[in-house]
Amino acid sequence: MGRKSNTEARRRQIVDALLREIAETGYERASTVSIAARAGLAPGLIHYHFKSKEEILLALVDELIAFAQLSGAAAMEAASTPATKLAAYVSARVGLGPQADANQVKAWVAILAEAMGLKSVRSRVALWLAGDHDMLVQLFDVTGSGRGKEQASMLLAAILGSFTLHAMNLPGVPRGYAERQLLSWLETM
Repeated sequence: MGRKSNTEARRRQIVDALLREIAETGYERASTVSIAARAGLAPGLIHYHFKSKEEILLALVDELIAFAQLSGAAAMEAASTPATKLAAYVSARVGLGPQADANQVKAWVAILAEAMGLKSVRSRVALWLAGDHDMLVQLFDVTGSGRGKEQASMLLAAILGSFTLHAMNLPGVPRGYAERQLLSWLETM
């Protein structure tokens, strides 16, 4: 009987190593050698499972998007009104609950920066954000605001901006401010 393939586990290990590498040093400084070291693997195994560093990045982007979609959908499913769905969306994106991961936040900032130069990253992130934007527009429109596109755009910009402030670890920026402030803003809608 042959050995069971560990390809998926190895790929997951490599993607997780890139996540941690990006959070600590950024994507630009990450190399297949540093990713391999962080994963506890030989560099050759990185190249066996992925053709390039960009391919690992795309797998990470896909994983982070899937995580965000799953956590957002689960939070919103429990909400019953458009207003509570919006609040659940905010809490899922910027809340400091049990699923909050500082490495993911830092990785998102680096990924968004890479999206400016890498079309493959930009297309994946843009498609995901466009879907979220459309969903948020619908929720805002149902609340009767009449400015759903503007409000959805503002909410996404505030969320992505809060990621940047967190990743930069700016002194004086209170922990958990984004969720509190965005929920307060939503209450005024």
